[in-house]
Amino acid sequence: MGIGNALQSNVYKTSKLVVLLGVMAFILGIIAMIYPTSFGEISTIVIGVILLIGGMLRFIFAIVSFSMGSLLTRYFYAILMIIAGIWIIMNPDIGLEVLTIVIAVYFIIDGITEIIYSFSLVPIGGGLFLLISGVIGILLGILIFSKWPESSNYVLGIYIGIKLMIDGLMLAATGSAIRKFSKKKLE
Repeated sequence: MGIGNALQSNVYKTSKLVVLLGVMAFILGIIAMIYPTSFGEISTIVIGVILLIGGMLRFIFAIVSFSMGSLLTRYFYAILMIIAGIWIIMNPDIGLEVLTIVIAVYFIIDGITEIIYSFSLVPIGGGLFLLISGVIGILLGILIFSKWPESSNYVLGIYIGIKLMIDGLMLAATGSAIRKFSKKKLE
């Protein structure tokens, strides 16, 4: 078995994981659609906790750091992250509004990236799914901007749910296309 066949074999095996990740993302999207308000609040609190933990780790790094040049900057960033994390945890509604805008920007940038990347997948048959996912991502981002801030309570869960479902379908379809393409090359 040559290097090319070994690579094709690994791609074939890995494509199962891509399909599985797609199915898991789709199921998570359904859960987000069923419980949009809870999903949004949980997302906000999780981000607050991550900022808090990240700030604590930065603070520890600042303490054990040997350099004095940027020591104050490291303390400043650590304290800023800790304060931001605590603030988001204590004020999830306002944090949800900010997170909604961040997600809107993410959807638009992710959509543009998916559209650009979709053209490189055309030869194996996966480009169309990625193109559709990119267009829908951009549309969701624009819709979030048009309804903000009134819809922050529910829009995050619904739109993330939609995006997860579409991304899940795209991953499953792309993984399946890669699997079929790799199988043909192995034969």
